[in-house]
Amino acid sequence: MTMYEFDKSVGQPLDAPLHGEGAEAAKQLKHRLEALGLTHDHFLVEVDGSKVTVSGDAAMQDQKERILLALGNTEGVAQVEDLVDAGQEELRPRFVTVRDGETLSDLAERLYGDPNAGANLLRANEPMVSSLDQVCGGWVLRAPA
Repeated sequence: MTMYEFDKSVGQPLDAPLHGEGAEAAKQLKHRLEALGLTHDHFLVEVDGSKVTVSGDAAMQDQKERILLALGNTEGVAQVEDLVDAGQEELRPRFVTVRDGETLSDLAERLYGDPNAGANLLRANEPMVSSLDQVCGGWVLRAPA
């Protein structure tokens, strides 16, 4: 089990609040994963206040990381508990928080010293991010080595 921290004031909003309506919020989060093409029937999403727990099996580590970020980059979510089995549990994802006003090119410059590596960050975070300037400060993204 690994717990990831997120800024609950940023991200995609939900129709149902996380507090008090956990079952409805969990349903909306699972629909969001399905809309992004990141899940199947073997995933369980549970909400307890601002904490989301996801369990099940992922086909690959890449899919698992995208699922964790899609859930965490949701307004109201402060923590995501990772109980997903991807068969590669020894791999630790590299996540990075976007600074206010930063684009993917800026983030690539900060991480890799090369603003042109922004395209790699874009591919690593699709389908949640669809363009180099579509990120917001506070979002947590995948940053492959």
